[in-house]
Amino acid sequence: MANMIYLTLQGDKQGLISQGCSSVESIGNKYQAGHENEIFVLRLHHSIHREQNVNHSPIVFVKPQDKSSPLLMMAISDNETLNLKFDFYRTAQSGAQELYYSIECRDATILDLSPNYPHSVNHAEAQPEESVSIKYKDIICRHHMAGTSGYSVWDDRVY
Repeated sequence: MANMIYLTLQGDKQGLISQGCSSVESIGNKYQAGHENEIFVLRLHHSIHREQNVNHSPIVFVKPQDKSSPLLMMAISDNETLNLKFDFYRTAQSGAQELYYSIECRDATILDLSPNYPHSVNHAEAQPEESVSIKYKDIICRHHMAGTSGYSVWDDRVY
């Protein structure tokens, strides 16, 4: 089973955008008890690379269409500053889910919001999803179980 990822998303204008996103009202029978105020993340991709200087690429994540969908449209339209925290859960030896990793992005903005509505005949079992691409000022990664962390700033520095 893949690790579960949940996103807490705070906007400087709209407040807690992720509030109620994993509730029955928001995502129906896929609701996540204990994670009601977080966005269920289906996929996440991020890259930092180096040539002469450190280069950050946008974080791209995929989420189900939920309560936050109209709010994300407002956030990109208003160029709202966001703070995001992705929490990664894995199955512990006891069989329960444990928080083991987090990625926090501060002073972020949405670069791209792309809804995907699957073909209703060819992909009858698929559900609407959204791909969200964000740029951030800084990023913090933490491995909670191992006690390590790292920090990087997205700027035009040259070393």
